[in-house]
Amino acid sequence: MLLLKGRLMPSRKIVANELAHVLRQISHPDRIRLLLKLQAGEQTVNELGDMLEISPTRVSQHLGVLRAIALVETETQGQKRVYRLAQPDLATWLIDGIDFIAHRLSRATPVDIQQAKRLWSAEAVEPVA
Repeated sequence: MLLLKGRLMPSRKIVANELAHVLRQISHPDRIRLLLKLQAGEQTVNELGDMLEISPTRVSQHLGVLRAIALVETETQGQKRVYRLAQPDLATWLIDGIDFIAHRLSRATPVDIQQAKRLWSAEAVEPVA
């Protein structure tokens, strides 16, 4: 238990608060797309921006948010900085989560949903070009 504002906070509440914080931070379509792209391995800001058609500035901003909550790690390799998922299973979790929201995707057909899941899953095993 944790002492918060003079009261004991049960562990379930602590975990729920932390999970809610993480979910709020990833609740942007570009951040989700970045996390899914990073499942294929280390990539630079420019590589991610090119693949996702997002400016490098926006990619950097989103990666900064994801780094702040320890979902993404960075490493300097020579002249470049590469980013990777701190926990690669996160991308699988996001892909599996599509099933939970499929009923809300009125613009997407079941075939569209399965195709997206298949493509994102395949990127995890394909080398980054």
